[in-house]
Amino acid sequence: MRAPTWRVTVPGVVLALLIGWLAWPEQKEPTMPVEQAQHRVEGELADVAGAFHPGLQWAETKFESNPDLTGFCGTSGCRKTGRTEMIAEQAARVRIASRRGQEPLDLVQALWTGKGYPVERNEGAVEVRGSGFTLWFAVGVNGCAKVRATLTDVTDTTDNNGNGGFLRGPLNYADQCATVEDPYWSS
Repeated sequence: MRAPTWRVTVPGVVLALLIGWLAWPEQKEPTMPVEQAQHRVEGELADVAGAFHPGLQWAETKFESNPDLTGFCGTSGCRKTGRTEMIAEQAARVRIASRRGQEPLDLVQALWTGKGYPVERNEGAVEVRGSGFTLWFAVGVNGCAKVRATLTDVTDTTDNNGNGGFLRGPLNYADQCATVEDPYWSS
């Protein structure tokens, strides 16, 4: 008797979950306009760059969008919600010597703590996870310092094929990372 109940119950529960997921109401809160999101992200990146004395040279920022989708992607049920995640990544061109590895983390942690952000620190990175945004900064073993800012709930400006939006910057933002020697940071 247990086997027939199992065969009927499991598919029924799975079907109910799938129907509930597809019928889940989409968020109705307004999205942040692209220009406002880009201004906020660029401000965060500029604040990180300004925290360094002596200053670091930075490679061009790479912007990407990650549109929010709902339904079964890969089938006709997948559709865009009108929201996207804006991701901006930037790398320092100046190589950070291993003996100075904690100093940049201390600077960025002090900056973000001073802004009132809840900062998490682990070996080699500091991170902020706020409501609708994340900030991350790390120094790799190769001396490459990278910063990433992410905003969610930005207005999606891509078309149905994923074209448009705010994708810009180098294909690999970190190509020039740690390529410049600096008398202070690299020694």
